Amino acid sequence: MQQYLKRLRLWSWRDSATIIAGLIALCCLGACTVPDRHAPVENAALAPPGPAPAPAPMPDAAVTPRPSSNAGGAIVGGLLGNLVGGRTAAGGAAGALAGKIDGALGVTVYYATDREFRPRENSYGWQPNRAAPHLNYGSVLVSIPEKRAPGELPLAPWYDFISSDDTQQYVLIEGMQRWSRADFFAAIRNLAAADPDRRAAFIYIHGYSNTFDDAARRTAQMAVDLDIGAIPVFYSWPSKGTLAGYEFDQNSAQWTQAHLQAFLADFAEHSLATDIYIIAHSMGNRPLTLALAGLLETRPQLRPLFKQVVLAAPDINAEVFREQIAPRFASLKLPTTLYASANDKAMRASYGFAEWDRIGDIRGPVVAIPGMELVDASTVVMNFMGHDYFASNRVLLTDIATMIKTGQRAGKRGGLRGVPARAPQYWAFP
Repeated sequence: MQQYLKRLRLWSWRDSATIIAGLIALCCLGACTVPDRHAPVENAALAPPGPAPAPAPMPDAAVTPRPSSNAGGAIVGGLLGNLVGGRTAAGGAAGALAGKIDGALGVTVYYATDREFRPRENSYGWQPNRAAPHLNYGSVLVSIPEKRAPGELPLAPWYDFISSDDTQQYVLIEGMQRWSRADFFAAIRNLAAADPDRRAAFIYIHGYSNTFDDAARRTAQMAVDLDIGAIPVFYSWPSKGTLAGYEFDQNSAQWTQAHLQAFLADFAEHSLATDIYIIAHSMGNRPLTLALAGLLETRPQLRPLFKQVVLAAPDINAEVFREQIAPRFASLKLPTTLYASANDKAMRASYGFAEWDRIGDIRGPVVAIPGMELVDASTVVMNFMGHDYFASNRVLLTDIATMIKTGQRAGKRGGLRGVPARAPQYWAFP
């Protein structure tokens, strides 16, 4: 069997169909006996941590390792899902960190989602959960390679199914657990109570073309790279997770707004967190800005809990944002930072689709946004699409971490320059 696998590594991805057929044939003949990764296992890293007794999970909430949904992985994963061995995290959960997993760092992130749950896959798909109360809760265990530069999120390509479970090479989903709403908040309260000096949490709202697993991996990566000592939580709305799903995602972002607002209210009231930080990306800024403004306008007593709001590459109509959204944030006096770039190809594509400028796309002349700080990230090094710079660039990560840790506004944070220098209308990286 080992010699057979060595030969497979020498073949190119173009031979993947042949490889798949060969492996399936071997398994049918009984030549391959590998543990089923879908089989339930005990995993302390996913249990609600803290001094209080762990709340009982939902009836169908067995901790279940499952293949991560990398780009294109659904096809290969469906064929070979039970050919890949599972792993168990070592040690218990202490905050978000859950010890080591085969030499990688295990990170537990917590979620709320209005996606439809798929029992056979033990995951959430792109369909919306249309049954009230819509939201599901739980935690996801993610492994992060230790030898990885800040901002890197290495994912296994769909054709690399031989080493796609290599924790030292890729960011992987190791398991997921579903909880009831009561158990979810019990877990968050236990974590918050463990640090009486600073009960902090950050909530990440993903953007367009993101799967549930995409959001979990990104949240875990930011938890490690930001290192802000805050409970990592993500809210996942039903994005289709495909580049062709833009129109569907626009409708989903509108549909999820009421559910996100209810979740933010619930979290502010029942989590015990006194410092809540929000990071929204791309299309996720649409429901977030309206939900947060709506919540705090009707319940101003919750406003002191929200310390910082980060709007990263917002895929929002620029005129709608300036005329209808920014004034509401200004009246609430929310410390808000908007990161935009002239090199964001996804923003330009969005303009091509809608024929309206996007507020996340800086075009000259740059105009300040009253009531919030605008940061031009055009000069930072970006990947090909230049859209996820907020979490993939060390400079941006450092700026966001400094903002959250110190509460400093842009004028006092190192690494930013005012434009113009004497009376800054906005800020930029050198």
